[in-house]
Amino acid sequence: MNALKTGAIAGLITLQGGLAWAEMDILPVTFTCENGVPLQVAYFNAPDGSGAAAMMVDNQLVALQQVPSGSGIRYESQGTAGSYILRSKGWDATVSFLATGGAASEQVVLENCTSR
Repeated sequence: MNALKTGAIAGLITLQGGLAWAEMDILPVTFTCENGVPLQVAYFNAPDGSGAAAMMVDNQLVALQQVPSGSGIRYESQGTAGSYILRSKGWDATVSFLATGGAASEQVVLENCTSR
């Protein structure tokens, strides 16, 4: 998980106000998804309520920014090919990918992930 935290720093510089890392609450979580696939996520929570996350998915480190959600927590990456979406509620999570383009539909990458 240390490599995940270290690698995510570059993607998290976009947090508002250039917060000091000493003020950041960092929570590492390992989910177990369908078919026993592990999903490592590091959540970065700032005192001002802004948040970010980093995860290893599809053999790459993905930095995500917290976005508004109707229920639970939602994080999205920004990429030229599309965006990864991490949704979590309670102990459960799902990862999907939305390719760039208006006709694209969201594809589930990892589902039935639990951290219990």
